[in-house]
Amino acid sequence: MEEEREELEVSLRACGFEEQAAEQYIQYAGQHFTAGQLRLLNSQRKKLMDCLHAAQRRVDTVDFMIRSVEGAAEEKRRGGKAPRHS
Repeated sequence: MEEEREELEVSLRACGFEEQAAEQYIQYAGQHFTAGQLRLLNSQRKKLMDCLHAAQRRVDTVDFMIRSVEGAAEEKRRGGKAPRHS
């Protein structure tokens, strides 16, 4: 029983659960309160997806900047003037 709890704690930490939410989840699991468990899991999933989307926007910005620099370098290599960015 204790080993199951430890494994559950490790999984919850790996998912980014804060300590209070993890304890609540473990309590719900012990009570077989599935609706509570699902509410906590869905809430954590939303937080993770929000972080993922924010990171994706940053990656998209970096990709745009890379393409801009590469385009300017290619233009310069061809002998043309590099486009100006404000």
